[in-house]
Amino acid sequence: MHSPLRRAAQWVAMQPLLLALTCILVGCSDSSTSPKQAVVATPVDPATAGKIHVDVSYTGPVPTPKVFDMRIAPQCATQHQEPVTDNSLMVQDGHLANAVVWIKGGLEHWVFAPPSEPVVMDQKGCVYHPHVAAAMVGQAVDFVNSDPEAHNVHARPQVVTAFNFLMSRQGSKRTLTFDKSEIAIPVGCDIHPWMSAYLAIVPNPYVAVTPASGAVTLTNVPPGDYVVGVWQEKLGAKEQQVTLEPRGVVNVQIEYAGGG
Repeated sequence: MHSPLRRAAQWVAMQPLLLALTCILVGCSDSSTSPKQAVVATPVDPATAGKIHVDVSYTGPVPTPKVFDMRIAPQCATQHQEPVTDNSLMVQDGHLANAVVWIKGGLEHWVFAPPSEPVVMDQKGCVYHPHVAAAMVGQAVDFVNSDPEAHNVHARPQVVTAFNFLMSRQGSKRTLTFDKSEIAIPVGCDIHPWMSAYLAIVPNPYVAVTPASGAVTLTNVPPGDYVVGVWQEKLGAKEQQVTLEPRGVVNVQIEYAGGG
């Protein structure tokens, strides 16, 4: 018969094996990482909140977009009835699409909980959808592969940690969150070199990407003095200071001119 002391020693020796089995069966988390704390947001009073309406325009000649040669990916090419072109500068009747608009300054002392809905960047027809996406720090970003082709998501950020992962199967998904801001992260696919996109990460929920109309409205904004930022991948960044009165509406006009 084993002594109680020897049985205790055997029990201690078995702990790593038992822990490994538990990890295999139910999964383990890193106990050295503190559990994620719920964000207590600074409340925005809807009775005094206002809106910032931003129109982004472009003047001057618009270069003819490049047509991509997709013959190396026939399964993707067959998903397009029209030629696939470079959409890094999309202008319609002077309105600029795919520009990121956000409140760049004035909210440093506010705390916001990230939106619960994820931002989705899909790879479909060997094209990123959308071409430009925006998310808040801490908000989930879902990278999805809707193609029968394999893709990799290769990001080249300057601030956040770089990432590069393979999505080999149709329907696969990978979710990331970011703890820092960056305007904007270039994202590509090394397998299909024409595939490109940008992901903007901002510290507050007041962000939007302009559609074909070039116009967005940031809503439920508390009154205050702000810097509104605008960024476009070919034309760079602009900003404008605004003052939003209680229940007010501010109209901002941002104009880019032919290449700069």
